[in-house]
Amino acid sequence: MRRIIYVAGVNRKHLAEAASVCPYWLLSATLLRKYPSWIEPYMRRRAVIWDPGTFSDDCISYQSYRSYIDRHVKSRHVFMQYDEIGDHEVTSWYLKDMRRRGYNPVPILQPGGDESMLMNEPVVFIGGLVRMNEEDRMRYLDRLLGPEVTAKVHLLGMMRPEWFAPYLPATQGDSTTWIPRGEWNRRKTVTEWMKEYGEQWVPYQPNKATQLALNF
Repeated sequence: MRRIIYVAGVNRKHLAEAASVCPYWLLSATLLRKYPSWIEPYMRRRAVIWDPGTFSDDCISYQSYRSYIDRHVKSRHVFMQYDEIGDHEVTSWYLKDMRRRGYNPVPILQPGGDESMLMNEPVVFIGGLVRMNEEDRMRYLDRLLGPEVTAKVHLLGMMRPEWFAPYLPATQGDSTTWIPRGEWNRRKTVTEWMKEYGEQWVPYQPNKATQLALNF
């Protein structure tokens, strides 16, 4: 299965240059709220997804995010809805309000949210995964991404193959792992990390829950 892992976390020119070999970027409106002039040349011939960046303590406001989209997001870019991490009801309200205002964001499904969007939307971003431990995350995805799902799914904050192999709908992910912020990240060079981004081939390996659902 072809999966795409987006480079996330670009907020400085030297990081943009290091990640320029990957044509898939997920950018944060919070981290790039001043929209620096150096970013524009890197937008050419690149698939870009915009994230409001509500994971940050000083995240951009809802109104500012809409203004940011109006000013800086290209028509060919994809942008996520504004969301409230940990609050699926508020997240749902933001999606409805953005669409009411004429925006066309990709929805984010937070735990506890309306799972019917996995059958009613072409693309859905799955949030809340990074905060889960691995066992809870696997149980959640096993239940969520069954054979009835028709949407293409982006697993926010995920890049490791084992989070994609069991789930046919999981076609995209992203990560900031490549940024050399600590000893663990520095165990590979940025060049080595970049080999794990972009288009990746991840063989489909259904786990036990999926096999039971499909009556294997």
